[in-house]
Amino acid sequence: MADQTYERDEELLESRRLRRMELKRKRMIRNRIILGGAALALLLLIVLIARGCGKKEDTLPEPAVPAITPEVQKPEPAEPKPTQTTKATLSAVGDIMVYASQVEDAKKEDGSYDFLPSLASVSTLLTASDITVGNFEANFAAEPYAGFPNFSAPPSLADTLASLGFDVLQTANTYSIQGGLTGLSSTIRTIREAGMDTLGTYLSAADKEEHQVVVREANGIKIAFIAFTKSVNNMTLPTGSEYAVDLLCTDYDTTYNSLDRSAITAAVSAAKAEDPDIIVAMLHWGSEFESDISKPQQEAADLLIENGVDVILGSHPHIVGKMEFKDVKVGGKDKRVFIAYSLGNFLVGNERGQASNAPSSFESVILNLEFTKENGETTISGCNYVPLYIMDNGEDVINRYQVRNVYDVLDNSPDDDTKALMEQAIAHLKADTESTFDRGN
Repeated sequence: MADQTYERDEELLESRRLRRMELKRKRMIRNRIILGGAALALLLLIVLIARGCGKKEDTLPEPAVPAITPEVQKPEPAEPKPTQTTKATLSAVGDIMVYASQVEDAKKEDGSYDFLPSLASVSTLLTASDITVGNFEANFAAEPYAGFPNFSAPPSLADTLASLGFDVLQTANTYSIQGGLTGLSSTIRTIREAGMDTLGTYLSAADKEEHQVVVREANGIKIAFIAFTKSVNNMTLPTGSEYAVDLLCTDYDTTYNSLDRSAITAAVSAAKAEDPDIIVAMLHWGSEFESDISKPQQEAADLLIENGVDVILGSHPHIVGKMEFKDVKVGGKDKRVFIAYSLGNFLVGNERGQASNAPSSFESVILNLEFTKENGETTISGCNYVPLYIMDNGEDVINRYQVRNVYDVLDNSPDDDTKALMEQAIAHLKADTESTFDRGN
């Protein structure tokens, strides 16, 4: 009985053991399946990630999400750059001459010479401009001072001109070497010592290289000046001193018909090398007491303009001539230039037939030009002239000669003869300049 009971217990234990082993095996199989599935899922994830980093088109599509358009901030429009504009003015006069009667009129009891009374009434017109220029047709030399033909003036005149605002004096003209090279050198030094620039004559070849182009700047506008004369009173420059005067013609001592083209173009090139905004050429040309424009004058003007000159200021005829704006094309670019063929006499005595040869030789102008520079481009933006008259008050009158603004004379209730003379001067100048540039009263 006991044996049977033991066998049943053994069978029960064995059955339990087998059942536990079966459960263990099933658990192992299940765990392997789970682990295998996890491994497979991990592998798939790695593959998907790898493919996602490669070709974007192979990635699984994202679930559709309504697009949200962000509000784009439009940039504020850039403010336009402010226009940079500046202006400068240039005043120009004609021949400044000194006859014997003028020297005598300027002489004081103490032996000094004072030319200010002759010019005082137009002083404010001269000093009002940024730059003032004129043609000095005389020489500064030692006493005795004289009029025609040597035109030797007291040095005090240079100081007076400087005090009136003159910046540049053209010295290339008929009387440049009337006193020889000594007189030329003395004239240059006197003018420069007074604080002004000389234009067109030189002390040496080195001096010419340094001073052939005179540059003056006003309000950011840079103006370059050059000068030429057609002759030196039919004289010839001494051999070795060809540097002394800038000559417009190769036949300067005879007929004045053959332009020195190489000299002209070289001077303009030297001016352009200074990188100016405006180039001004001062020319002593034409014929005395004649306003007709000769063929050589026209050729010279064309050559200068073609090479870059903007303004031409003429002297020598002793009467005021034509003034004009010209619209030209230079280097394929449209450009407006200005020419005053002759500015007449600015200061002169009633000698050598000045008045008898041409009554209008005592009629004169102060020419005013305005330049405007806007964003780097400079143009001639204005032009006018003030009509002048050189009054001769008579030999016995102190301050015999006076340069007067014609309109000032008319405003001061002149006698009938003077009034008629002033009105005649206004009419003459309007006709002679062929312009409407008269500034008026």
